[in-house]
Formats: sequence, C-alpha cells, structure tokens
Amino acid sequence: MLGICTIAGEPIGRSSARPVARVLYPVTMLRCAVAVLGLTLACGCNKATTGPTLTPISTDTVEDQGATFQVVVSWRKVAAREVEFVIKMTATGIEQTDKLVADVKTHGFVITQGVPDWSGFIQPREKYSHTVSYKLLDDADSARAELTIRRSLDSTLLWDTELLFDTDGDEIRLAE
Repeated sequence: MLGICTIAGEPIGRSSARPVARVLYPVTMLRCAVAVLGLTLACGCNKATTGPTLTPISTDTVEDQGATFQVVVSWRKVAAREVEFVIKMTATGIEQTDKLVADVKTHGFVITQGVPDWSGFIQPREKYSHTVSYKLLDDADSARAELTIRRSLDSTLLWDTELLFDTDGDEIRLAE
C-alpha cells in the first residue's frame, strides 16, 4: 500500500522531504470540523416544548344497534382564556356504527380553530378523533360546553356530557 497516498504528486513513505504530519493535520482538522458540525446540528434539533397535556374528562362505552365504541373526552388549556376539546372514538366491537354526529355546543365561548361537529361511521378496529378550540368571550367569566354524539339518521342521542368552565383571575379552568 506504500505509494498510494501522495502529497503534491510525491508518494508518502518514500524519499519525500515533506513530513507525514502535514498529511494527517488536514485530516484531523476535517474530522474536528465534522464533529463540531454534528454537535451544532444535534443541539439545534431539540424538540420544541410542548404545551399542556390533555386531561381526560370522561371515558364511556357507547352501544349503537349492535355496534360498540369507546368515547374518551379530553381538554387542555391552549392559552389563558382558550381551551381545546378532543373527542376520541374507538370501535371495540366488530360491527360498524350507523352514521354518527359528534357535536360541541357552547355558551360563552367563540370558536378559534376547527369545526364544532364531526360526522362519519366508526369502522371496526378503527380510531377517530375530533379536535376543536374555543376562546372565552371577553366579557364572560364562565362558559359551558355540551358534547354530544347522536345517530345521524334519526338524531337519537347516544351519549352526552356538559362541561362548565370559570376563570380564576385571567386563567380559565374546569369548574368542579
């Protein structure tokens, strides 16, 4: 392998007047530069801090003409006077539901993101999620949200819950 590496056309290890350290120095510098670049990128790739986690409010099992699914309702505070509701529906049986409508009706809130209702079928072994955010009205100290799931065909109520919110200073919280 002697003579394969060269400095300016002269083979290394033969009667070269240049020292071998001159070849190793640029290679060492290149390795250090790559290491510094890697550390810089690794430090810059940290995950962004996440907001508050979802707080489960209600977990129920719902039956609809032979089909069974689980409903999990959660909420989180998005900002000082803003909340986000998440309705997760998971089929637990092997039957498909009729078309359903999950709806969030409010008093004292204004919608900021998403739509207030979701409609669709819950297929066996499938998970569905509906997310919507609301902000407390400027002049309101309390608000109410009613979450329902109805059969679309005949509007039969299958599941519902009501959530009351109030303010503690300028922060919104779930009333107890």
